[in-house]
Amino acid sequence: MTPTKDQIREYYAAALERCLEAYSRLDEKALNKKASDDWIAKEHIASLVGTMEKETLPLTRQALAGEAPNIPGFASRSDLRGFRQSTMEEVRDLPVTELLQRMRAAFEEHIALLDTLSDSDLDKPASSPGWDRPGTVRDLFFASYLFLPGQYQEIRHVAKKQMPHWIEASTPDQVNYHMGRIFHYMPLIFNSEKGADFKANYQFTMEGDGGGQWALEISDGKAVALTGVLDSHDIEIKTKPQLWIDLTTGDLNAPMAIATRKVKLGGNMGLALKLGELFSAEG
Repeated sequence: MTPTKDQIREYYAAALERCLEAYSRLDEKALNKKASDDWIAKEHIASLVGTMEKETLPLTRQALAGEAPNIPGFASRSDLRGFRQSTMEEVRDLPVTELLQRMRAAFEEHIALLDTLSDSDLDKPASSPGWDRPGTVRDLFFASYLFLPGQYQEIRHVAKKQMPHWIEASTPDQVNYHMGRIFHYMPLIFNSEKGADFKANYQFTMEGDGGGQWALEISDGKAVALTGVLDSHDIEIKTKPQLWIDLTTGDLNAPMAIATRKVKLGGNMGLALKLGELFSAEG
């Protein structure tokens, strides 16, 4: 079932508050530690600010006005890494208190846009230079919601004692919502060039509290996401939500996870290795 406006707002606002509260407790030492291959923790916070101010808010306003996306410096998915690097660099030297104020203001402005819309407004066409194909205004809000826990998990690398895993500290309802947004967003970051001649049905079974079943049907150069169980599939990937997040972020080694049965595969196991190639925010 497609989330309503009220549900989108509830989970989005809760994710924002959770991130802001966690980041406000980090000390200078943690903020200046390398949190990912590219950035220190503070730079990940700066990226949240820059992305919302220079990318997400303009794209949302353009979609609501019926305009094509027009983000200077971001014309295609191949521009994404460089564009976000540049927007991050514009604000990274600000004091962290100011960064958090800017982050709150920008995300709350986006939520305020959501408050003005009806459920039917959320189904209006929308696009992003980072997407494989057009989506809807609803998808823009899903993307900004997903960006929050994505950056949280990166920043968590420098402060695991202060910041529990996103899934671990979520309620079952929050876990189910989060996993649903991940799988339903995947078709927008499908690589249609690499997957032009690819055909397969994937079944994902997330076990435990907040889990569920989702599926991806890939054919004719596009992917379609579904909630529930397919009549037939080529591969089933079965694991827990927390482990799935760790797999997709690289915090869990896939071959080791399969060998230790943290991830269970049924069907054509080679298809599991194709996921990283076929789905990527950066193409």
